[in-house]
Amino acid sequence: MGPTGAGKSSFINTATGNKTGVGHELESYTSSIQIIKLRSLEISMHDITFVDTPGFDDTHKSDIEILTMVADWLKITYERHVKLAGILYFHRISDNRMAGTPLKNLHMFEKLCGKNALKNIILTTTMWDEVEGKTGEQREEELKKHYWKSMISQGSTAMRFENTEQSAWNIIDAIVNSHNERYAVELQEELVDMKQGLPETKAGQELYGKLQALVTRQHDTLQKIRASMKRHDDETILNVLREEYEDLRKQGEATVRDMEALKIPIGKRLRRFFTSRLGFLTFRRR
Repeated sequence: MGPTGAGKSSFINTATGNKTGVGHELESYTSSIQIIKLRSLEISMHDITFVDTPGFDDTHKSDIEILTMVADWLKITYERHVKLAGILYFHRISDNRMAGTPLKNLHMFEKLCGKNALKNIILTTTMWDEVEGKTGEQREEELKKHYWKSMISQGSTAMRFENTEQSAWNIIDAIVNSHNERYAVELQEELVDMKQGLPETKAGQELYGKLQALVTRQHDTLQKIRASMKRHDDETILNVLREEYEDLRKQGEATVRDMEALKIPIGKRLRRFFTSRLGFLTFRRR
């Protein structure tokens, strides 16, 4: 799992020797759950099944479509008494900051997995050929000390995928040879054991937190627009703020649609907030 373009499909293609269908950074190649089975004694003594999932920033699907797709697959496999041997979470070491899409994917990933499965998670960094050695090492250290600290302290491991077959199999072998007990991810237990609907799960509720954050950002941007107009700032500054506000409004509307599809209560205030322009586009200089 991981953001679009983080190297999920490339990892599987490298490990299995399949050179077709490598994902592109700007557009999602994996638009559905992809199952790749590997049965080769020349490569491994074990039958290995790779499961490739779209990121929660897919080019063609909304977050709720991705979550529903992943949830359905996890529910079906858990009902068949199949548990995951390990989970790889991919992150581009070439990203110079941990914000926006990568951070959103990480939060959703943590909610989906829960604490029990953390020992079977390998936090996998990719794109090492796109950064200088010292820069990559500094970013890796920051990930371990800050963003991944809690997961690592509870048993998760950080490893590098250096775009080679050997490094791919070093990671796979770490899972195969770990002898860790297989745990269901929290989303499976919520859906099957606790018989919760997707909106009641922690992963589903993460979408509500996303909406609340958008409300705060949109409100702050609106205040900046009004202050800028009072100061008679340059039109370029005002246009940048307007574009930022409009982008937030569109994100909010998309999130509202996602939550309505999940039947998560939104509330009249939030719905009204995101389905109006609050009049700022009608403001004119005097």
